[in-house]
Amino acid sequence: MELYGYKPLKNIIFADDFDKGYNGWLNLMPNFRQDKFDYYDSFRNWTCWGPPMLSSATFPYAGTHGSMHGTYSMKVATRPVAGRAEERPVKGSEGMAIKRLTHGKGGLLKCEMYYAFTAEQSIPGIGEDAIRAVGFFWDTSTDDSRTMFGARYINSANGKMKQHWQLYKVDEKCTKPWGFEGDSAPGDNGEKVTLVPGIDSQWLGARDENGGSSGFYDIPDSTQKLCYNETPDKINWHYFALTVDLDKKEYVSLESVGRKWDLRGIKATSVPRYPRIDWILNPVLFIESDTSRRVFLYVDSIVNSWEEAK
Repeated sequence: MELYGYKPLKNIIFADDFDKGYNGWLNLMPNFRQDKFDYYDSFRNWTCWGPPMLSSATFPYAGTHGSMHGTYSMKVATRPVAGRAEERPVKGSEGMAIKRLTHGKGGLLKCEMYYAFTAEQSIPGIGEDAIRAVGFFWDTSTDDSRTMFGARYINSANGKMKQHWQLYKVDEKCTKPWGFEGDSAPGDNGEKVTLVPGIDSQWLGARDENGGSSGFYDIPDSTQKLCYNETPDKINWHYFALTVDLDKKEYVSLESVGRKWDLRGIKATSVPRYPRIDWILNPVLFIESDTSRRVFLYVDSIVNSWEEAK
């Protein structure tokens, strides 16, 4: 892949251009119940997040966009459903794509991508308020802890435009319950494993009507009106970059189009180790709908890079 428009750190972990295929990205599915070859009941709705697909971004009126660097981008879509912003996402209202990796080093970690988003051109109306959020996060772990670093653009909540950035970080002052208690795969010694605050903020945490959540931190002065264009059949590619410090378990910076936020000193939420997933480094992309209309996230290409902290 040619790194046009990218500014990676010293060592490139992967550089995925979707003209070359899926590059290991697949839909995010819950843990499978091995004793019955089925999913746990508490996770069954999580099998309905939309899978990634390769797309030439063709629309009825605009024609074929292709991708920024070629023909195909990775498209992540929702179903035409949505719940209220203060409720947990309903079945089919999010689309997810994950790439499963491992790592063994600390230091600085950076994600860059060029992406676009739009609503399906299926009904009258521009559809800008049909998109609740788009986001990216890493699910990382060591041999004693698990940490999710991520950024989420909250676009609309209950039909009202919000257009600002949030980070994966649990509100330490929040006394509300995380909102989930369910079965999962057994631990190393057969004990029950459940999701705790700090894990999977994209669908867990106590949400509010303004698009906030006990699992997200609103970045100060982060209001940004991204380019949506005049109709839902026209897309524009946006630059995104998130850098974190794996050693300090804190954020470093967020870049979006022409803006950059210094995030040093903002800690991510770290929780105790989860069995059998030591040293994972899983990047995840997602989109969530705000109305009963399908919405799409297109990723032209994505680069993850690493270097030792100075």
